[in-house]
Amino acid sequence: MTNSKIKVILADDHQIVLDGLKTLLNQEHHLCILESFNNGSEAVQYCSRNQVDIALLDINMPILDGINTCEVISALKSTKVIALTNHQELAFIYRMLNAGAKGYLLKTADKHTLIRAIETVHTGGTYFCNDIRNTLISMDSNHSPGKQEVLPSLSRREKEILTLIIKENTTKEIASQLYIGQCTVDTHRKNLLRKLNVKNTAGLVRLAYETNLLVS
Repeated sequence: MTNSKIKVILADDHQIVLDGLKTLLNQEHHLCILESFNNGSEAVQYCSRNQVDIALLDINMPILDGINTCEVISALKSTKVIALTNHQELAFIYRMLNAGAKGYLLKTADKHTLIRAIETVHTGGTYFCNDIRNTLISMDSNHSPGKQEVLPSLSRREKEILTLIIKENTTKEIASQLYIGQCTVDTHRKNLLRKLNVKNTAGLVRLAYETNLLVS
């Protein structure tokens, strides 16, 4: 039974936050909280030696901060990172996404949002809490002058798939909604990454918000 659970680690420099998260998440039978850490370095060491599905990371941590921790853990491929922080500034959001984070939550998020984020990221999606999504959507277009003009155009199908990715659908869910195979969805996703010159799905979401890519 344990093997079917989502294996999670926590990293935050405030012990009271870790204790609260463990109490909250341990109530969910489909989650397994493996360990918690007060700094990023210990989280990296653990993930490099153990099977971990999800790492919930704060940004401000000693020894190794959340951004650098995210970059190292994401490179392991087997563990997906969700930022859980008080930082709502675009600079922090972008740095975490560029480091490989698949989700970004504020510590004000409720239990339902936290569980939904873990489940969505675990099944291959990306997740942003409403506050972060609104921050990205409302960003002034002057942050990226001229960028829209040089972006390649997307086909109707690519726009459909990108829209569903932004809405946090998994590959399986996208395939079902568009009546196409999962391999076809993966092919379109790879083409989008290549065409838009981003490294991962989080980068696709960021770029779509940043440039109003789907508004046309």
